[in-house]
Amino acid sequence: MRAFTLIERRANERQRGMTLIGMLLLLILIGFVAVIAMKVVPVYVQYYSIKSTIESVRKESVSSMTTVDIQNAIQKRFDTGYVENVKAKDLKIRNVPGGKALDLVYQDERELFEGMGLFVVLKVNEVIPLQ
Repeated sequence: MRAFTLIERRANERQRGMTLIGMLLLLILIGFVAVIAMKVVPVYVQYYSIKSTIESVRKESVSSMTTVDIQNAIQKRFDTGYVENVKAKDLKIRNVPGGKALDLVYQDERELFEGMGLFVVLKVNEVIPLQ
């Protein structure tokens, strides 16, 4: 009886922990998720940088500014905020009832893995009132 419990205890001691193959699979999964995050996060950071730039210009007295003045103010903030995908000249500012509106239309595309043809794409099509 005593020998049986000793053998059972040793069997339980050997079966603890993670195997080498399990550890490698876990590391591969963590690495895959990290690579995807490194490609996707900058796309969203750039989008929120563009949105915050437009919001900061929106808080100024936009009603008295011309379209060129608004574009120049946005471009200055794009330059200091390292926004490279969108130029202020590409943004369409139009008059709408009650003020002006900005059409934010652009596409940001980044390759996920080099040479595999997998891409992360962010398409933006928004109308932002400037009043």
